[in-house]
Amino acid sequence: MKNYYQILNVRQAATDEDIKRSYRILAKRYHPDVNPGDSSAADRFADINEAHDVLSDPQKRAEYDKKLKEAAAPRLKPEDIIARQRAAAQAAARQAAMRNSAAARAAAMQQNAARQAAMRNNASAARAAAYRRDPNLNLAQQRQAAQAASAAAQAAQVHAKAQAQAQAQAAQLAQINAIKNQAYTQGYERGTADAKRAAEKENRQVQAKINALNSDIAKLNDKLADTESDRSDLEKELFHRDRELAKVQKENDGLVEHAADLQSKLDSIVPNKYTDAQYVMLEKQFDKAQARIRDLETAISQAELKSKAQLQLQTDKRKQLQEQASKLQKQVTELTRELEVLRTENNQWQDYAKSEQFLTDAEERLLDWEKKQKADKKLAKPTLYGQLGVLIWATDEQISEAYVKLGKRYQKSEKGEEGKEKFKKITEAYTILSDPEKRAEYNKSIGIDDDRIENERRLIVENSAIEDEYRKQLDNKEFWAKFDEMSFSAQTGDAEAQNSLGELYYYGDEIEQDFDSAVYWFKEAAKQKHAEAMYNLGICFVNGEGTDKNKSTGLGFIRQAAKLGSKSAQKYLSK
Repeated sequence: MKNYYQILNVRQAATDEDIKRSYRILAKRYHPDVNPGDSSAADRFADINEAHDVLSDPQKRAEYDKKLKEAAAPRLKPEDIIARQRAAAQAAARQAAMRNSAAARAAAMQQNAARQAAMRNNASAARAAAYRRDPNLNLAQQRQAAQAASAAAQAAQVHAKAQAQAQAQAAQLAQINAIKNQAYTQGYERGTADAKRAAEKENRQVQAKINALNSDIAKLNDKLADTESDRSDLEKELFHRDRELAKVQKENDGLVEHAADLQSKLDSIVPNKYTDAQYVMLEKQFDKAQARIRDLETAISQAELKSKAQLQLQTDKRKQLQEQASKLQKQVTELTRELEVLRTENNQWQDYAKSEQFLTDAEERLLDWEKKQKADKKLAKPTLYGQLGVLIWATDEQISEAYVKLGKRYQKSEKGEEGKEKFKKITEAYTILSDPEKRAEYNKSIGIDDDRIENERRLIVENSAIEDEYRKQLDNKEFWAKFDEMSFSAQTGDAEAQNSLGELYYYGDEIEQDFDSAVYWFKEAAKQKHAEAMYNLGICFVNGEGTDKNKSTGLGFIRQAAKLGSKSAQKYLSK
């Protein structure tokens, strides 16, 4: 697609006056009268006129800008689709959480109001009880007792109010957190399920289209086969007609000779040699022969025209059917490509769901494993293994490493006799556990057999592998969460996020390398004068990556980036 702005050397935001000014300058420079015999200048002049015709018309320019933007926009990948769907699910979850938290606050306020009313009623009851407590006291003593009871009731009310507020706040916070978690989970699951259903529906629709197109292609192939059969029959018919025409031509030739003979006879008639009746008869025979010749020539001409017309009709029909079949095959290819994209996206959703399930299961298993390890440490603590700080199913190598480590610590210890005593116990424990026979006897004495040790060691290896895989998938999940956030920020116009997203596509370390998408995001950030993005865009132009190779344009971007403070650009220009 031609870029009319580049042809006229103006910015996309150029005014009508800028376009007219640039057009006048370029038209004078590349006019055919100024460049006689230069075909490249003539082509350039035609492009300049075409660009001016479009950009000088507001309606044409608006339609062209829309097409140019659509052509420059990168095609969404499965990862981007997943990112948008996740963002939508998270937004829905946040909105649900906000609504539920407002409801929780209202409920908490109602509970506080009820508690305060109850406390006021309790205080009033306490004051009334103070007045009724002892009827034998005089009025002053009763008043003092009532005041003391009122003060105590007020203090109890303040304490109960503070405690109730603290409990209400704690309950409210717990309820909000639970609602947020529930809303996020529901929103995320709903978004995942909706996206998966949409992908499967589109998958089915595309498959149905492909099946329909395959059916159309099969019908067209049948028509082509019928056409070939008709063509073969037509060729046979033409062959027979050619034979008939040859016969007619031969007969025609005989008649011509006969007519010539008659003509020669007429020419050679000697007066008075033939009677008038014979002369008339010869003339009639001659006229019939000529009429027969004309009829045969007309029949031959019509037969030839008819044969050619039928052959051309069959040829055109066959060509039309081939074009239709080619067009349908192209549509099948495009739909098959879309189907592959949908299948890839569907597989990614399935992989993502499996990854989420694995992380959930792994977290539960690792929590259980952590509890088990605590129990194992507690089991080993009163034994010789506990003195060395290892588990009962520790390997010989782990026991030796623990002994060396503790030996260095207590040999350098400043605790004196206590340290020596501790080192002595450690040495005794190591002496027994480092000897296979003594260790087997000791294990038997504490109720541990070899089968259990082997089983525990196997569990340690399995859980270690699960933990490694958990960390790996957790890092991958964190990356995609950051990628989602980065994509959302880039789409909302954040220049830093746009440049970072472009670099991800450019280098292709964590995601599939895509120079076209990289150039798109570098351009978006460069529009906002982002220095590093302008440098990256310049490198793409210099190397011809994701765009046409243009060293002068690339160096222009790099120089602008250097002026804006890009150290990478400054270093590149200093070479």
